[in-house]
Amino acid sequence: MQKTKNGAILSFFVSSCGYLVPRSKNDDVKVSKTIQSYLLGKRDLYYLYNLEKSLYGIRATLEVLEMMIDSEADILFINSLPIITQGFDRNISITCVKWKRGVLSKFKKVDLVFLCDIMKENLVESHRECLLIVGVGGSTTSRMSYLFNLNIEDTLLSYWFFNAVSVICRRGKKKLKCGKGLPGLLGERNRHKPYNYAV
Repeated sequence: MQKTKNGAILSFFVSSCGYLVPRSKNDDVKVSKTIQSYLLGKRDLYYLYNLEKSLYGIRATLEVLEMMIDSEADILFINSLPIITQGFDRNISITCVKWKRGVLSKFKKVDLVFLCDIMKENLVESHRECLLIVGVGGSTTSRMSYLFNLNIEDTLLSYWFFNAVSVICRRGKKKLKCGKGLPGLLGERNRHKPYNYAV
């Protein structure tokens, strides 16, 4: 891989197969035309994310999450990954549930939804409820507010994802407690530009 400023995190993503667009548990992935510009192509049964391009969406998502935590917003994770269903810091308003029909109607007041198990059914319901959606490991950009194009089904990547969100939650909790901002993990935050510290 060509050496870049993002070389370390990209190498980690590649070594953990984060570039593989997740396949449906029931049938072949039907990749939408809307996501073609975010793909490198197809190999055997899998479509491949362009991870360098994916970094922009991943960073934007984590920055939005940080802002939501800072404003004490309500956040919902819909997924079936064991580590995430264990939940995050109870002092942060994050709820984790498994997908089932109608579940989103019970969370109409949430400010941000992380959709980790993406299906046509929950996309339609999310759109109907007019929710702000983060598509995690999706095969479409339709109805998505933010794209987190990374396959987190790998154990290492699911832990990385959980830890990245957890770090943001802990920082948000500290900022809420002390009533002021904290410097980024990699240095001082630029006042004129949101600082992303997770990737």
